[in-house]
Formats: sequence, structure tokens, C-alpha cells
Amino acid sequence: MLKIKAYIHRKENYMVAQKMLEGNVLWSYDYELNEEKRYGWLKKISGIFSFLKPMHNHEGNILLASNGLFITGDEHLELPLTHIEEVYMGFDDVFPASSVKNFGAFWQPIRIKSFISNSESQTIYLIINYSGLFSDNKTWFNTLISLLR
Repeated sequence: MLKIKAYIHRKENYMVAQKMLEGNVLWSYDYELNEEKRYGWLKKISGIFSFLKPMHNHEGNILLASNGLFITGDEHLELPLTHIEEVYMGFDDVFPASSVKNFGAFWQPIRIKSFISNSESQTIYLIINYSGLFSDNKTWFNTLISLLR
């Protein structure tokens, strides 16, 4: 069970934000996946033919609340909704379809670009509730998009 509390700051008191979705997550920063291209091409190709989990560097639990995205596990990450610049679901040069079983016929990663400061941003790739063949990424993507509108 995920034990994260998300808070919205309202003047001098705090109130609990509304929890939207929670689950488990496999995830990576874009620079981690880019470095893997140098030595991990075999790992990418082997994902097509084996029962390995998709490419990822971190595992944990994820919570989508009305004020942000919160990840716990081997690394903790908080992404306030106000800091999210871009949400994309699909494959790209960093996370190609060739790196997953069935070339992504049953799921696609979620890519989120957010800013840390005025001059610095970060990009993460998420695979949520991966079952070996499917993921819940479409549900999470649609919910996140609706919160950002």
C-alpha cells in the first residue's frame, strides 16, 4: 500500500489533496536511457524476446493527486502539476518501440517534461502497473491530461 500524503497549501493551513490514482511504476530519467544506448543495445533487443521488464532504472509506487505526481521507492520524486510542461504517450528516440515486447502493440510509455527551476528541466519515462504484457498508462495519461486542462 502506498503511504504518501499530498498537500495543497492554502494560506496558513494545509488540507489533503484529492487522490486520483495509485499504483506501481517502472521509470527512468531521459539521460539514464540515453546512456544505456551506449552499452545496452543488447538489453533493448532482448526485451522483445524475453520476459524481462521494459527498460527502466527505478521502481516504486506512484500516486496521482489533484496537486501533483508523487513517486516513492528506490528514489523519491515529486512533480507538482504546476511544474509539468509536457505530457506525451508514445515511443521516441530515447525509448523506441523496438525495446519492448510486441513493439509496443499493447502499451506505450508516458513521457513527462517538467521544470525544476527557470533554467533547468527534467524528463522522465513512466510505465505504470506493468503486468508483463499490458500497462495502465492510457488511464494515467488521460487522467493527468484532464487535471492539467
